[in-house]
Amino acid sequence: MVSATLFVTLLGTITSIAFAAPAPAKSHSTTIAVKTVAAAKATTSAKVTTSAQFNLTTTSVYQATNFSFPDPGLLYTDSDDTWWAYSTSSSHGLVPMVKSADFKTWSKPTNVLSSVGSWATGAVWAPDVRRINAGHFVMYYTARRKTGPSNDHCIGIATACSADGPFTPQTQPLICDLANGGVIDASGFEAPNGELYIVWKVDGNSVGKSTPVKLQRLGANGYDLLGSPITLISNDSSDGGLTEAPSLVHRDGWYYLFYSTHNYNTLGYDVKYAVSKKLNAPFKKVSSFLSSGTFGTAGPGGATAINVGNKYINMVFHSDINGKSAGKGRAMWSLSNVCFNDGIATAC
Repeated sequence: MVSATLFVTLLGTITSIAFAAPAPAKSHSTTIAVKTVAAAKATTSAKVTTSAQFNLTTTSVYQATNFSFPDPGLLYTDSDDTWWAYSTSSSHGLVPMVKSADFKTWSKPTNVLSSVGSWATGAVWAPDVRRINAGHFVMYYTARRKTGPSNDHCIGIATACSADGPFTPQTQPLICDLANGGVIDASGFEAPNGELYIVWKVDGNSVGKSTPVKLQRLGANGYDLLGSPITLISNDSSDGGLTEAPSLVHRDGWYYLFYSTHNYNTLGYDVKYAVSKKLNAPFKKVSSFLSSGTFGTAGPGGATAINVGNKYINMVFHSDINGKSAGKGRAMWSLSNVCFNDGIATAC
């Protein structure tokens, strides 16, 4: 790779992020070294104008990749103290995967899914991997059915014995809801009592309908559907026509649902959040969490947040590489230490 320097505007000044030429790591994979972007606590409107609006803190934000890695899913395995991220299909594979020992420097991408499954065709969107138990990992992903219109997207599952894969897809999709536009952007969630859930977007905007975010309980294997789905949120006039990319975490008695709104190919794409004291109940929309300009990002979205041992919560998301649209790809960014206080989420 050729060394490059990316400049981002933050707090009214120019901060340099230098991509060092990769060098072999101990795992014999190529790594990408990235300097920290000084992080700041944004106002609830998430607008960046002058440094007077911010208090510098210890939160760290990194542009984690210098290549496209959109819609990143995030996994942490405590047995080997490793972070794993998985992305939408790209030139790096059907489901590219990168990993890190420090949440800062990430490995060269490798493909972990060899087939989209016999029911599907084309690319994979927004994969999310969860460790169900030792030796059992489940990937939730979006793909298009082989038959039907191009907007017939369903959620599929694939399983593996390791976070490294390879993942083997099942022969049938898990959820489709074709009458309402299909489904996309699945994410797993483990409740404080150990129950497993899946959350996803109904892709109603593809057929002129609403885009509710749904939740449904799963069996102990991580993919048997139990009961019926419920709606957590749906799009309103402030969401630019859609809500998508849900990610759910629990902290100190509150459930926090992160999600994106507006068109992914514009600077209006963002990350917002909603909250509830109960899981199986409608969530209340609170505020924007990331928007263009926050930490020097452009069209940030597709976020995944995970709770690590109920000690801290980290997040990954993507941001437009060219600073104006998704046309040149969307790099993965990492945000360490998301803070939560009585229903309010901040980068602290």
